[in-house]
Amino acid sequence: MGKLTAILLILLILVGLYIYRTNPHIIDDAVHIKDNLGGNGTSGGDTTTETSNQPTLEPGWNDVDGDGTSDVYVGNGLSAVKANGSYVITRDRNGDGVVDAIYIDTTGDGNLDTAYLDSDYDGKTDTWITELNGVKSYSWDMDGNGIPDVYDTNGDGKADAWDLNGDGIIDERDVDYDGNPDLHDYDFDGVFDEFEGSITIYPPENGSEAGFTCPDNREDAYRLYVQAYNNVTKLMAENQSSDEAVEAYEFYLKARECYESLSTSTTSSPSQVTGTLGEVHRVTLDTDGAAAVRFSTGEVVESFGGKDVDLSAEPWCVEYPALLGHYVDLGEMSLEEVTVDEVPSSGYPSDEVSGEIKAGHVYANRNADGTYTVFALVSHEKTGDCSHRITIAYRNVEG
Repeated sequence: MGKLTAILLILLILVGLYIYRTNPHIIDDAVHIKDNLGGNGTSGGDTTTETSNQPTLEPGWNDVDGDGTSDVYVGNGLSAVKANGSYVITRDRNGDGVVDAIYIDTTGDGNLDTAYLDSDYDGKTDTWITELNGVKSYSWDMDGNGIPDVYDTNGDGKADAWDLNGDGIIDERDVDYDGNPDLHDYDFDGVFDEFEGSITIYPPENGSEAGFTCPDNREDAYRLYVQAYNNVTKLMAENQSSDEAVEAYEFYLKARECYESLSTSTTSSPSQVTGTLGEVHRVTLDTDGAAAVRFSTGEVVESFGGKDVDLSAEPWCVEYPALLGHYVDLGEMSLEEVTVDEVPSSGYPSDEVSGEIKAGHVYANRNADGTYTVFALVSHEKTGDCSHRITIAYRNVEG
């Protein structure tokens, strides 16, 4: 089939999608439709000769239905099709020949109020932007399953809603936009627990190093864990004293350890880690903002929403270096002398964990792509009340 047929079929799919909201993988669908029709995957720019009676689409505006009005625009990396009194626009923003952005008018007022973006150019939608009553909202698919996980509903640049378990239902919401969740669905039943009554929540202030008690069930341990995490982020937002922040963070670590001890959900590999450990590399993560590293390339990513990263650092109001990842502590040893036989193939936390990285210890991390890396702290400098500059050395498992 020709380019015209492909564009019209894409339009049909798009209209159904944005009216019925049945499939968030809109970029993925657009790309696959073109592939299945035998198209070259571009958004326009070259003339296609048809073997049937279909008209030929020239660069620029085309009148495809013969009514004397332009219906379809074909350009270099861009195409537009009339729909709902406005247009559906597809773009190839990075020039790789594949659609990576779709803009539509969901209200029929002539304004393109919704955008589906493939921000990491992997062929799938991972960012949504929607404008309603003059307010733009944003959402991101962090785990690549086609369902938004994090939301900025008021467009202030801060996340205010979260889907923690990836089922498409918001589990935590910050209703007053102060940076801290106010409503929580701890049991993932679709109802915020604050509206159900008779909910047992263990506030962090009830515990101390001497009096900390780990609940005997996973549900209460999870509530305690989330409450402790929220307390730490609240103190960070309020710029509380370091002593108070350190105490809250230490309580958070105990709550997290308690929850993980009651959770059977860990990742594992069917066989032992094989290969060799590569040469030593170094990378510095500066938490003036958030920073993350992708070990396979050594790339440091400062804004990593929706992107696969392996180890990250955020502004924690503590004195010591803390990193987030899927890692385990191998103990005190030299990074240069560690062998691949000492890298475990199982026992890594399934959820991202955070903790203090101790000098002289070596840690093994299970990366986003399923590979393994060992790393160790090189230096740490506290550059502000909550910001850090952390340098680590690492070796990737190769082969």
